[in-house]
Amino acid sequence: IAQAKAQIAQTQTEIERSLVRAPVDGEVLQVSVRPGEFVAAPSEKSLIVLGDIHQPHVRVDIDEHDIPRFRPGTKAKALVRGEGQHEMALSFVRVEPYVIPKRSLTGDNTERVDTRVLQVIYALDSDRQSVYVGQQMDVFIDAKPPAPAVALNKELK
Repeated sequence: IAQAKAQIAQTQTEIERSLVRAPVDGEVLQVSVRPGEFVAAPSEKSLIVLGDIHQPHVRVDIDEHDIPRFRPGTKAKALVRGEGQHEMALSFVRVEPYVIPKRSLTGDNTERVDTRVLQVIYALDSDRQSVYVGQQMDVFIDAKPPAPAVALNKELK
């Protein structure tokens, strides 16, 4: 009887270890693995993507040349690509202070591939009836006006 109870406990432990639990509440956005499919231990792709879609956020890449003009807390607005009429207000959430290499390149022949960007997170304030997770948006941030040129009159001695 003791051996059978130990086997039951071992089986229950193995079942618990094979269950996948999300660390936070959210919705499944993408599943890239199916039952019976082999998955390598250090998988290069995300097998399941989870997200909280109740308060969507926009991750904005600010080019390293524009960083001096950006101020945390600045108001911004967004437009869904391809839909220029529906403007959405954005609320500043946070800055991710580590400047990283730019990932999304436009392919423009004047674009530098060694550009680095500062990532800033904004929350969508207005209704988001036609916005999906992962969709690209055009974001316009109120910039700090450039400093006026100061004329220095000095005599050379």
